[in-house]
Amino acid sequence: MQRLIGKQLRMINNKFREVADRNLQKYNLTAAQLDVLIYLKCSGAQEIHQREIERWFQLKNPTVTGLLNRLEEKNFIVRRTNPADRRYRVVELTEKGEQMLDAMWEEARSLENRIYSGLSAEELEMLSGLLERILNRLSEA
Repeated sequence: MQRLIGKQLRMINNKFREVADRNLQKYNLTAAQLDVLIYLKCSGAQEIHQREIERWFQLKNPTVTGLLNRLEEKNFIVRRTNPADRRYRVVELTEKGEQMLDAMWEEARSLENRIYSGLSAEELEMLSGLLERILNRLSEA
């Protein structure tokens, strides 16, 4: 049974990314890039450094560097040196990044609603809790 759950989780992740990437093509984004943009948007006025993105998404430095390079090439973000500590570069959304997120927000919510429409609020809460427990156990390993 445990092997089946792992396979199901991989298949769900792969399918979710496939659907998200297909829907994001018109914005010239991937799901991973969108995740970073949403993280930046939700951080508000807090300064975000690359290491925080690495920790939050549990990704390695080269992976995050590649994501940020592509987002910067598309003018969705800028990276600037922190004057207080020149070792850190602050990552910020650009006006273009903000506008793109605003334009696609409703579309993203609609897609999520379709994905989870077969589950009740209680089932969603239970699923979220179970997935969080699995993630915590994996993080301990």
